[in-house]
Amino acid sequence: MPTPKKNLSKIYQPLYQHHPETLQLIPWLAADSPEYDEKSVSYTVRLREARWSDGTDLTSSDVAFTAELIKEFRIPRHYSRWKFVTRIETPDKRTVRFFLKRPKAIFRTRSLTIPIVQEKEWEAVVQRARTMEKPLAELLNHKVESPVGTGPFVLKQWREGAYLHMVRNPHFFGTGQTIAGRRLAPHISDVVVKIFGTSDVAILALKKGSIDMFWWGIQPGYLEDLRNHENIRIYSSEKSALYFMGFNLRKPPFDDPHLRRAIATLIDKNFIISRILQGFGTEMYSIIPPGNRYWYYPDVEKIRRRNGPGGTDAESV
Repeated sequence: MPTPKKNLSKIYQPLYQHHPETLQLIPWLAADSPEYDEKSVSYTVRLREARWSDGTDLTSSDVAFTAELIKEFRIPRHYSRWKFVTRIETPDKRTVRFFLKRPKAIFRTRSLTIPIVQEKEWEAVVQRARTMEKPLAELLNHKVESPVGTGPFVLKQWREGAYLHMVRNPHFFGTGQTIAGRRLAPHISDVVVKIFGTSDVAILALKKGSIDMFWWGIQPGYLEDLRNHENIRIYSSEKSALYFMGFNLRKPPFDDPHLRRAIATLIDKNFIISRILQGFGTEMYSIIPPGNRYWYYPDVEKIRRRNGPGGTDAESV
């Protein structure tokens, strides 16, 4: 099944999204690009006409409430993107102005891409959390029965540990619009996400045809069997991630680069990829994976094992 974040992204929406191909900032709940004022170190964002799934208007107060909530409770994963915002103004219901301590590049690319929550739904929850001994824990543990969002779907039913059922949001602002060259819908009326406890059970359901898609990464051991099913299609892509062995470089013996080169020589990457990962991996010689095409530099020094007549030695490329 999709991760909770994937499910929530169908309900809660951000001011801006990243274009899936160019990664450019695309106005979403925002009507246009953020306007930066160098003198006041502030960004002004204007909202498009959008409504919550309960039919009420999305306003600048909802945006300000979301940001202030993150700052006050220091919400994990989000607080670092908002702690440098000193003040938020809402001149009118469709305008939000953010004042920063100093210019921050991540404000456009990270801060403005958080999902927005409805003030009306969360205000009482926040007030109650403030009175508790552990406000953050109270807030994070709050159980939302019927989440109000601005996304293409709303939650109709959730059976914990079994499935969740989402239906089309009739108030979704994007229905019928073209944004960033894409015609928005949604084109389906329902989404049912089944929850499986193990990959074995989920793969079996896929082979039986009782589910349409298995979202998570598939372990190599399953792939050969799945390829033999004519009605199953497998998609693959380079993952922008890496697995590495880390050392404390401040202390002996790993502060010695010669020892680290020797270890790099002894590790048989080809064996790991061919035998353990069954061919589903790529040799790496820097911390930037090849899938990250913008930052990847292919010409770094490569230390490799070389098996010759006299045994195994190293070569530097």
